[in-house]
Amino acid sequence: MKKKILFVVTSHNQKGNTGQETGFYLSEVAHPWDILVDAGYDIDFVSPKGGKAPIDGFDLNDPINKKFWENGSYRHKIENTLMPAEVSTGNYIAIHYAGGHGAMWDFADNSALSSIAAKIYESGGVVSAVCHGPAGLVNIKLSNGKYLVDGKKVNAFTNEEEIAVKLDQVVPFLLESKLIERGAKFEKSELWQSHVAVDQRLVTGQNPQSAKAVGEAVATQLKYQETVSVLTRYDVEKNNQQLFRNVLSNYVKYANVQKSNIMAEAYFEEENPTVLWTIERWTSKTEFDKIGKGDEFKKLTLFAKKHLKQPAKKIYVKDLEPLSKEEWHRKANTNDRPITIMLFVESKPGTENNFKEVYHAVMPQFRSEPGVINYQLSEFEDDSTKFVTYEKFRDENAFQYHLKFPPILPVLEYLNTSIKKQPFQAGLHRLVAFPSQTKK
Repeated sequence: MKKKILFVVTSHNQKGNTGQETGFYLSEVAHPWDILVDAGYDIDFVSPKGGKAPIDGFDLNDPINKKFWENGSYRHKIENTLMPAEVSTGNYIAIHYAGGHGAMWDFADNSALSSIAAKIYESGGVVSAVCHGPAGLVNIKLSNGKYLVDGKKVNAFTNEEEIAVKLDQVVPFLLESKLIERGAKFEKSELWQSHVAVDQRLVTGQNPQSAKAVGEAVATQLKYQETVSVLTRYDVEKNNQQLFRNVLSNYVKYANVQKSNIMAEAYFEEENPTVLWTIERWTSKTEFDKIGKGDEFKKLTLFAKKHLKQPAKKIYVKDLEPLSKEEWHRKANTNDRPITIMLFVESKPGTENNFKEVYHAVMPQFRSEPGVINYQLSEFEDDSTKFVTYEKFRDENAFQYHLKFPPILPVLEYLNTSIKKQPFQAGLHRLVAFPSQTKK
């Protein structure tokens, strides 16, 4: 069964008292639809009132619009949209709010649609919106009582664009201003330029020109959702340490040339060299399972059974600030002496969201430090209070600079006050990479 995405379209067909008709903007449905259907997803439609949705921007000279409109199955869906009460949120991995001026009148105050979006988001799904579609975001609250957009980078039809179309005195509110009022970090480009903001599974686009890029960004976010990320710890018998490193190194070399591999690395702990780690990311569970049936993995498993002090420990994690394959494969410079740090953290129950928010606020600054090669925060799949950071620096000086970098202060404050086991440094592991781990 194909995974499903829910598109939200307006039921409103009048621009205030102007006498001008409106509805959902066709390209803001058709262009994301084209990308996502091509990526293998099925799409359903919902509107505040259900039934046939009014249309604006009806331009069949646009080949993607024409393709959508002439698709019998989807034409039927858009003319027979679901009502919010008919939506089962568990069926959807994403929700997309299409624009069109009608959305300004019937999206914001529809509590049923807001509840649907909040549930999809808090189940790990993606929320997207384009142009006036973000009107549907302004009143979405999460279970922690905060607005969905609070503290996140957001984009939408700008105040300048609303003025340019002479509807700034007609719409019930200015969308840019309302999103800022809700705590959003509003981004924008010049009038009618494509602009997409992506932040923590929230994807927003500025105008009709951004619709295709929104669809592409949603597809990328959904790929991240399918990624399998696993850390494996091997506590090796001392006499078999070098032999096991060779086997592990061969496995990592094999993994790195597989198309479905995102990254694979092998390390030993600096302070305890008999403890070895593999750090892996694969495009999907299906692909990861295939590798598990291969000869290299079987060989590794056989050696693990014979030469470990205790069974290997696998830790499945989900990346909270996903990186692309290209970003994971950023290389050190010729003169660098890279060091890798893993920090395991167990939050006091009830504070884990604070930890994620603190890290989210500073992650862009950490990643932009000149001495940082990679920086990632991941949450344990089976325990939302447990986290691990992966930090790769160009050399020791870069790591020491990071420890004194002013944006780290709120992180250190949290680590010193809100985790179960103190000091937090007890969860820190310096890792030494095995040599010759070739990457694609």
